[in-house]
Amino acid sequence: MKVLLISASQRPDSNSASISQLIQKIPVLNTDDVETDILDLSLLPELLEHYGILHNENAALLSKKQQVLDKLYQCDAVVFVVPEWGGMIPPALVNLLLLTANGSAGGLPLGHKPAFAIGISASGGGSNPISLLKAYAAKNSHLVWLPLHAIVQNVDEFLSQSWQPEAEGRYANVQSRIDVGLASLLVYAKQLKEVREQLVELSIKHPFGQ
Repeated sequence: MKVLLISASQRPDSNSASISQLIQKIPVLNTDDVETDILDLSLLPELLEHYGILHNENAALLSKKQQVLDKLYQCDAVVFVVPEWGGMIPPALVNLLLLTANGSAGGLPLGHKPAFAIGISASGGGSNPISLLKAYAAKNSHLVWLPLHAIVQNVDEFLSQSWQPEAEGRYANVQSRIDVGLASLLVYAKQLKEVREQLVELSIKHPFGQ
């Protein structure tokens, strides 16, 4: 089972990357049958240029795009770790989601793969990325959002906590939500893997959701 963690911040050494690295180490994902990888969008500034002028003539851009699509096609489930930027999501993530459409990707790399959303905030926000993603991100990607999600507020303080999801307290509760979300993600991924090919074939008949 391959789980792809998408760190959606465009800033180098971001808190989103730190949260992704933390999640990669927690027990629920550290089993013999689970493999994890991180797609750090801060390392892919080219994604912002994909819908720019003459992008199809940019060999470096097309190479990066293919590297990203390879990761998306190879995974069985996705965790989106998304910072709230002025109530919005980073533009590089918007472009990434556009790339997952049938026309851009030559198929549906995230089609009928389960996705778990984690919103990040330096203060008391973090809910807007969840709302935005669940409102439109599945339209052309055909991914499957879990009904669960997590919001990490005051992320710097959260990162300083030891991982004790069974303990009492605000941050332990968020840790528990992440734990349960990831465990659920693996269950969804295992079950959807058996029927994904059939579902993707149906989705491609009408690849742009209405």
